[in-house]
Amino acid sequence: MKKSAMVDFDQWFNRRLKDKKFKAAYEEADEDPFINVAIQIIRLREQNHLTQSQLAKRVKTSQQAIARLESLRYRGFTLDSLDRIAKALHKRVSIQFV
Repeated sequence: MKKSAMVDFDQWFNRRLKDKKFKAAYEEADEDPFINVAIQIIRLREQNHLTQSQLAKRVKTSQQAIARLESLRYRGFTLDSLDRIAKALHKRVSIQFV
């Protein structure tokens, strides 16, 4: 079985910042909770040294589903999916209205 190579988040992120649309979306992350959540998922997965496939196995979903959740354009998060990811990464979900 072929093992997936894990891309370092910082390297990926620095490459993506060269894309004007990505950079604009990232700069709006504080204002956009969906972007903020996607970035948090990516960072937590990286901090745990997991590939998308490895996280998917822990969450009992597909790699494609994890990729979708990590997309900065995705707007379909559910509390259930976020809770499953949080538990797989030994975290918990906290929601605030500010």
